Amino acid sequence: MLEEKPVQPLLPSSGRGMPVKIEKGAGSRQQKTSFKKILSGLIDKVSELEKNADESIQKLITGEIDSIHQVMIAAEEANLAFHLMMEIRNKLVEAYKEIMRMQI
Repeated sequence: MLEEKPVQPLLPSSGRGMPVKIEKGAGSRQQKTSFKKILSGLIDKVSELEKNADESIQKLITGEIDSIHQVMIAAEEANLAFHLMMEIRNKLVEAYKEIMRMQI
């Protein structure tokens, strides 16, 4: 029987598996997370999803998993996360180029 599990949001992690909380405002008591940490957390999450998909495929090949549906879900989840990451990268590069074209 298929094991149902909800699709998890793609959130950056703090390195310990916990999502990073991003808060608005410029208060001195609020924890600030750098843009670099957010992006590296997202890249790590995408890498983790791709590794899980690869492991699922290997387990399907060796016969440890009988459900091709779970393998396809894991592969598509990794694929979507990768494409989302690439779109974010493209938008960042486009924004950088736009800033560089600005005249001072």
